[in-house]
Amino acid sequence: MLLVTGPTGNVGHELVDLLGRRYRRPCRVASRHPEQLADDTSAESVRLDFFDPTTWAPALEGIEALFLLFPLPGNRAARQAIVPFVHAAEHAGCRHVVYVSVFGADRARFIPHHTVEAALRDSAMSATILRCSFFMQNLHRAISTHGVDIADAGELFIPAGRGKTTFIDARDAAEVAATVLADPDAHRDAVYHLTGPTPLTMDEVAAELTATLGRPIRYVNPGLPRFAVRLRRRGVGWDTIGFMSAVYTLTRIGRNQPVTDDVQRLLGRPPRSLHEFLLDAAWRWRDRAWT
Repeated sequence: MLLVTGPTGNVGHELVDLLGRRYRRPCRVASRHPEQLADDTSAESVRLDFFDPTTWAPALEGIEALFLLFPLPGNRAARQAIVPFVHAAEHAGCRHVVYVSVFGADRARFIPHHTVEAALRDSAMSATILRCSFFMQNLHRAISTHGVDIADAGELFIPAGRGKTTFIDARDAAEVAATVLADPDAHRDAVYHLTGPTPLTMDEVAAELTATLGRPIRYVNPGLPRFAVRLRRRGVGWDTIGFMSAVYTLTRIGRNQPVTDDVQRLLGRPPRSLHEFLLDAAWRWRDRAWT
């Protein structure tokens, strides 16, 4: 039995759809609101709240493989919820974990994924780590609130300085995850760095948005305090703000711009470009359809 967590996240949402078409073994999808998944998947649905250990045992019963993604990355969540959940999965008999991480998690201790990766290494389970660069979908995710800035103010409000990021389409990351889950023996204890085809500055991203949406989008480049204040006023939690600030700081200092060929090698095709993604997703800003 495979357990998929984070089915409403960037990668999880796409993965559930892929597994429904490709995966031939039993699959269970875990969410805080499983009733909302009933129409989206034919897999078994179960309630799972990482901060409510009473929901863990039913979700973990009989699982052998786990796709692990937590929707609100933060150090408190990593320490108090995700790492204990990893231990619970191991005790429940899970043998392999596919974990969605981020660039820099191996060396930057302030990133919550560093703590989770360490827990996986210390466990008896094998793992495949997917360290992903910045998801293109974050530009319209409700949690980031970037979509609101783009739609309402024509602003790309991200404190990344002049650094570059190798944006990746979550659909590509999900396809890699599905490939790994279909043949876990070929990917045990592997670490993949998943990127898009080219590093981009936020000015270049704003230019792509301008061309696709047909109206001016400018890169504001706020300082971290101004960025944090705006997100906090919108109700974003401090843990999430801290994580986003850490990722953008790594971008600012040039640590998020390496390009790898892992997507090409694993999928047999190049990763999608930001231009391709924006052509598919432009309606989200026009219709304010945040995910």
